[in-house]
Amino acid sequence: MLLSCNQNNPSLGRIIVPLAAGLLILSTLARSPAQAEENAPVKPQTTTYVISANEGYGVIDCLVDGVECGRVVADSWCEAHGQSVATAFGLASDVTGSIGEAAPKHRADDVLVTCRD
Repeated sequence: MLLSCNQNNPSLGRIIVPLAAGLLILSTLARSPAQAEENAPVKPQTTTYVISANEGYGVIDCLVDGVECGRVVADSWCEAHGQSVATAFGLASDVTGSIGEAAPKHRADDVLVTCRD
């Protein structure tokens, strides 16, 4: 036992015991890189919806003209589809291919609304 070995110097035992306890705690708290990656915060995913130019409800007018109702309509569209807020919206012809290969098929006069999960 550590304390019995230190009968000649009792102050050494008061240093070694807390040090050993601290090292034990640190070793149990240490994570491997794989464990740290598992617990890393997940980036929110996005989904892009295509609203046809001839949808008939007039939401296109708000989403393309830069009027104040655009943000409200885009956020409402996302909420109606079980998503969070809109991260982007506008005419499909304005999209420069930054959405990626999985971009939905659309016409130039359609509107795209990208929502965060």
